[in-house]
Amino acid sequence: MDFLRITLATLSFIAGTSLIISMFFLQFDWKDMLAGFIFYLFAYSIWPSKKRGKRDSENAIFDVLEFVIEFPIEFVIWFFRTLGRLFKRLSGSKDSGGDFDIDL
Repeated sequence: MDFLRITLATLSFIAGTSLIISMFFLQFDWKDMLAGFIFYLFAYSIWPSKKRGKRDSENAIFDVLEFVIEFPIEFVIWFFRTLGRLFKRLSGSKDSGGDFDIDL
């Protein structure tokens, strides 16, 4: 079962990467970017991650694939957490509540 999940995750990561790269070289299209990001999310969600306790086997190839597949989503998560901390720090809020109100 892990082999099937690894294969599907790898193929969806390759599809997402090809969509993102083709978007830069051929023609920019928001649909391609959204589809590539959805493929990345799908690959991230079905990958049997060792960090999340879903894989126990020691395999160097799977460890490298895990890093490559999880990197884009982990980077986006890190970026938004850093951005949230920056806004919290700029607003002068020291509590952990973190209300952010936008009046239109």
